[in-house]
Amino acid sequence: MNMTDAENAALGYAEQAKAAATQQEYQRAADLLAEAAAIKGLEIPLQWKYRNEQALMLAELGREFRDNTALEQSIELYEKTVLGLAPKKERPADWATTQHNFGNALGLLGQRQRATRMLERAIMVFENALSVRSQARAPLEWATTQDNYGNVLGILGQRQGDVELLKKAVAAFENALEERTRERVPMDWAATQNNLGTALQVLGQREKDSRLLKQSVEAYKNVLMEWTRERVPMNWATTFNNLGMVLRLLGESRKGPRTLEQSVSAFNNALAERTRDRAPMDWAMTQNNMGAALQSLAKRQQEPQLLEQSISAYENALKEITREKMPMGWAMTLANLGAARMILAEWTRNADLAIVALNDFDEVVEYFRQASHAQYMELGEDQRKKAQALVAELSQ
Repeated sequence: MNMTDAENAALGYAEQAKAAATQQEYQRAADLLAEAAAIKGLEIPLQWKYRNEQALMLAELGREFRDNTALEQSIELYEKTVLGLAPKKERPADWATTQHNFGNALGLLGQRQRATRMLERAIMVFENALSVRSQARAPLEWATTQDNYGNVLGILGQRQGDVELLKKAVAAFENALEERTRERVPMDWAATQNNLGTALQVLGQREKDSRLLKQSVEAYKNVLMEWTRERVPMNWATTFNNLGMVLRLLGESRKGPRTLEQSVSAFNNALAERTRDRAPMDWAMTQNNMGAALQSLAKRQQEPQLLEQSISAYENALKEITREKMPMGWAMTLANLGAARMILAEWTRNADLAIVALNDFDEVVEYFRQASHAQYMELGEDQRKKAQALVAELSQ
């Protein structure tokens, strides 16, 4: 079999793999690409091409179907095979591409694990890619790596409460936007603006810096210029959910109600597409966020009706955020609900509602005790004591 025959045979497998991938048959696609790469007589750059694509298919299987074993296989393939087929000195561009894709797989698996080792490795691997991928030589590829690098920095920074990592994430997204302009790549520009908005929100919240929160709002508003309801309805809804959260944070630090009212409006927009039928968990998360915004607005305006709406939103959230599905989320949402019920009970002098709130905190504290979350258990105990005192007061 001569080289041309080898290339043609490999191409045949690759075409079948492409067709399989369009049907989301990622494992079959990966197997076909492995066949392509294994054909005798194939030159090393083509072996690299097909092995790299095989690893990409495994990563896509892991992403789409939450298959962590596939992600582990993808990572192993990059480590043991793909990187060796693209030596840095001989083919720096292919080496950088491999590092970029390897970083994506590490980052995705790292997001799903409690340990931080995979995320830390992903950061180092993206830095490897950026040592070769320069803005001058490959501007859009450099920008894509900066964007993905920023995501991993942001996730690790948020998880560890590390302000410096969050600042590096913001800088990486700002770098990406130098090349990912709205004119050149509008949807990629919107995606990076979304990532920037999230990093600024987390950093602003941690630093208690309203300037950063305002920048986050502006980034999310930029996103909505391209992620329209007609074009990408679920992305549009997600952006409004994120916008609502940062507006609530801003509104809580301002005297007037206007920003909190904007937060509630943003969550209402999100719920127009994030319906319970279509996206039950996203719907529930937005309901929880809505409850928090309404609760803050109710306290600002001393308006019991808004507090009743807040309670309804939390109750909606708990229809999907159950103890079985999301035990920690369930406990946090139930604690929010108990707090809203306790405030309303105090305002309306309703002893029965105060007892319901006390029962909420009994459940929350018991869960945190069983789960050994000492910090949250202590906070829950404080709320339970307040509820007990309120019940005693209202029952006299």
